[in-house]
Amino acid sequence: MNQDYDSINSEFATAIAAATFAIYSVEEGRVREGSFKVHMTRARTSKEEPFRVPESGGVSRRLSRKETKEAVEASTRKPLGQGDRAPSSIRPARSRRVETKADAWEKAEIAKIQSRYEKIKSAILAWENEKKASAKHQMELKKSDLEQRRARNSKHYQGKLARINHIAGGARAQAEEKRRYEESMVKEKAKKIRSTGNVPVCCFCF
Repeated sequence: MNQDYDSINSEFATAIAAATFAIYSVEEGRVREGSFKVHMTRARTSKEEPFRVPESGGVSRRLSRKETKEAVEASTRKPLGQGDRAPSSIRPARSRRVETKADAWEKAEIAKIQSRYEKIKSAILAWENEKKASAKHQMELKKSDLEQRRARNSKHYQGKLARINHIAGGARAQAEEKRRYEESMVKEKAKKIRSTGNVPVCCFCF
């Protein structure tokens, strides 16, 4: 019974460890896959999306690589005052947006981790309570069985004592009866000696 009980404990502990590792692997794979998709999407967007400039009449057209390069160079040749004011007004807003997204992503991932480990802790607690209840039940059964065995052993012991006392009493009675008989025989012989005056001769035969 103890070997089966230990085997069940070992198998259940192994199952919990495997489930924990599986949950962690799945969540980690989702995080990595999501980060990789976001990175690849941004890379494709920045690499493949052509630069658009408005044309006359409100219609936009795609620029070739040469035109794009010329437009970039022309923008870098703008006066220093204009080039300095635009980034200073854009960068703080962009930085705040990035920080907000990072905070939201961090909170979401931490919430996922906490939820996952709460499930693991709940499974461990359920296993712990079940095994404790089973151990207590087994202990109560063994205690009851031990008490029954103790009662049976006590009864058996008392029976043995009764039989021993009976045998010993019978042996004592027989010995006492034999003693009285031998003493009576001696007394009878003593009477004959007194009446006849002849002492019986003891014959020692070998």
